[in-house]
Amino acid sequence: MKPWTLAGVMLAAWTAASGAAFAGCDGLVDVDGYGLWARTRGAGQVTVVFEAGGGANSSVWSEVEPQVRAMGVTTLLYDRSGLGKSQLAPTPYSIERESQALATVLIRCGVTGPRVLVAHSYGGYIVERLAVMDPKVKALVLVDANLPGMIDEAWARRIQARYRPQYPSLEAKASDLAKAVIPMIEAYADTAASMGKIVLPASLPMVDIVAETSWNETPAEGEAMKATHSAFVAASPRRKAVLAAGSGHNVMQDRPDVVIEAIRNALAEATP
Repeated sequence: MKPWTLAGVMLAAWTAASGAAFAGCDGLVDVDGYGLWARTRGAGQVTVVFEAGGGANSSVWSEVEPQVRAMGVTTLLYDRSGLGKSQLAPTPYSIERESQALATVLIRCGVTGPRVLVAHSYGGYIVERLAVMDPKVKALVLVDANLPGMIDEAWARRIQARYRPQYPSLEAKASDLAKAVIPMIEAYADTAASMGKIVLPASLPMVDIVAETSWNETPAEGEAMKATHSAFVAASPRRKAVLAAGSGHNVMQDRPDVVIEAIRNALAEATP
């Protein structure tokens, strides 16, 4: 048997053994009395966790997740409170509860090993909070994501003012979605203030993907976002900037190749 073939067999056996005790999940998992839908697949030692943006659910990763799983990792998809297949949390909304809910999902799904967190847009806030408190987070891939300190209170208030006139239409057309999204928007100023205090470890590898055309609505907002991303990456040599050329805000759908390559790079940084 050729050496590389023997190594491949040994690696496959080790992966199978590592995954043998991994319970995983596929359905609703209990989070303090309500259910969040979560699904794990694969049997790798490292788990790649996908976090959707505000108002979106795990289906946005449908093209990316299978290709990432083929890299030999475990993947975890889940829906936040009131989104997708998940139940609505009975408690008032806060970004702290959102992040703690993800931490609970990881426990309930038996994810005990190292994890790489991949987040889009508003979901960046959730994984960034988790990364600060969870030493098992080994890398972040931020997909045109919100960053700590990017949005100040004044900007958060402008976002609220833009969306509030749309509440009646949303409640009429998608009442369940409205119950999840409206509290999130109403808490935006508090969320922005809370995230402004977050300091991510400089030693943590991160890939910061920026869309060519993001969600900002004014040139001033766009310039502020660019400045924040530039400063964020410049703050640590472990952070890498990636421009998703030709992409809108939903990079995982417009340029899934960019996201997949970023995850591949993050896994290389995260795996000893």
